[in-house]
This record gives sequence, C-alpha cells and structure tokens, in this order.
Amino acid sequence: MKKIVISMATAALLFCSCGDVYRTYETYEIVKQGTDMFVDYIDARGADWQLSGTEGQPGCYVYQEFRFDEITDAVLNTGAVLVYLVDADGRDNILPYVFPVDNGEVLIMQNIRFDVERGILTLIIEWQDFHKYIQGDYKFKVCILQPGTDKK
Repeated sequence: MKKIVISMATAALLFCSCGDVYRTYETYEIVKQGTDMFVDYIDARGADWQLSGTEGQPGCYVYQEFRFDEITDAVLNTGAVLVYLVDADGRDNILPYVFPVDNGEVLIMQNIRFDVERGILTLIIEWQDFHKYIQGDYKFKVCILQPGTDKK
C-alpha cells in the first residue's frame, strides 16, 4: 500500500511541476540590408581530382580547388557559402552529402564536402576505405551570400 501511495504522490508532483515550465523566445532585428546572393555552377571533371595523402590510409581523399573572388573576408565573417551536388536528375543535394557507392565488391560510403577560404572553394571527396573511386564528372551549384550594408 505504501508503494502505491508513494507512486501516486510522485506522479502528482510531476504533473504539477509541468505547468511551471516557461519558454522564452528572443527576436532579432535584421541589421543588414541588401544582401546579395551570387550563384554559379561548376563542373568538376573526373580527370582533374588531385590525391591527398596515401591511398588506403586514413586521411586519403581527392580534391579540386576553384577560384571565387566573391568569397571575401566579409562573406567568411558574416555571409555564407552553400554548395550543392547537382545529381543526374537536376536535384540539388546540399553538402556535405554522404551516400553509398559500389566499389566493385561491396557498398561503401562516399562523403562529398567542401572547404572555403578567402577566394578559394575546395571540393573534397573521401571514401570510408580511403581508396580513390572517381568515376565520371560531377556538377556543383555554389551559392555565396554576400552581406549587405548596415542600416542607418
């Protein structure tokens, strides 16, 4: 009997305390205006990927670098760079994008990601077994959000 009374008292306290939860939300005023978005498509040819690291060892991947003067310090500090893999059906798949590929023996995971620094976009492909499996060309969509000016 004691167990039932203790259980009921505990449940009553739990239900009573639920009403005391308060949520607060913050609102932010947009302090920039005139934000521009630069969009470009790039083709990453299968023959142009460069190998980094030792094949079959951790840290092995392939990469391509592309020059983008639109990636400025302002973009890196208060803007954004978004990159999408455009598949054969024309769909945009945001990076990083991880999906299985057949290496001829088993399915392995392939990770396509990117890195940015001022003026340079680096596309990176790596596989879970650290081997190189580039087959064909890839198309990417690059969106660069350039911050606007301060409101006066």
